Amino acid sequence: MNLSKKQTRFLIISNISCWALLLVLLLTGFTGIKNTTFDVITAERINIVNDDGTTVMALANKQRIAAPRMNGKEYPVSMIEREHFAGMIFFNEEGDEIGGLVFNSAQLPDGRKFGAGHLSFDRYNDNQVINLEHKENIHGSIKSGITFYDRTGNGSFGKNLDLIEEYKYQNISDDRKKEIIEEIRKMKKNRDLGVERVFLGSDNEIPQLTMKDVMGNERIKLFIDSTNVAKLHFYNEKGVLIGEIPKE
Repeated sequence: MNLSKKQTRFLIISNISCWALLLVLLLTGFTGIKNTTFDVITAERINIVNDDGTTVMALANKQRIAAPRMNGKEYPVSMIEREHFAGMIFFNEEGDEIGGLVFNSAQLPDGRKFGAGHLSFDRYNDNQVINLEHKENIHGSIKSGITFYDRTGNGSFGKNLDLIEEYKYQNISDDRKKEIIEEIRKMKKNRDLGVERVFLGSDNEIPQLTMKDVMGNERIKLFIDSTNVAKLHFYNEKGVLIGEIPKE
């Protein structure tokens, strides 16, 4: 079929107009996503990012839970056994982890139960300083409460992660494994990895407040024992009971 010049011009203009309209719809559609409201979103993982693309929060199932990061380095999820938990991990402006919320629970075929819920806040360049947690292991032990830690923030935590990764995932000699164990032991002894200072909660149905010294030794314990008697205990640095109220 032969078309006149006028018909040909009309078809060209019509095609251009259609493509232009389609492009406008696509562009306005995508920009409008920022203000779109959803009733339900189903996803395996959602990353919240800054303008530069840095992830500041990652919400995921246990298969896609965010890996730990420190000093810009990402470590295996299994290194801290996080692969068992769904949750939300928080990151700072540099992309390093600064805390998170993880949780899971289940019942084994033999009837035993286990579970954990863990909300923590980390010091910059270090591990958690506040930890709100519930733990129930398969042997029936249950502990729930809030724990406070002192951390140095001197960079030793990142070194500790490197050593653990080397020990678990690299093909190293037994002598090197012994060296790593000794290095970590020295860091703990020097308090480079921080210490637990205060716990407030219930440990196997014993409500308590415990406080520890700078070396992590329990020094004061206020609790109600299994016979429903309120007690206050004082310990020396070796863990020996040196005072109690009321006296036995």
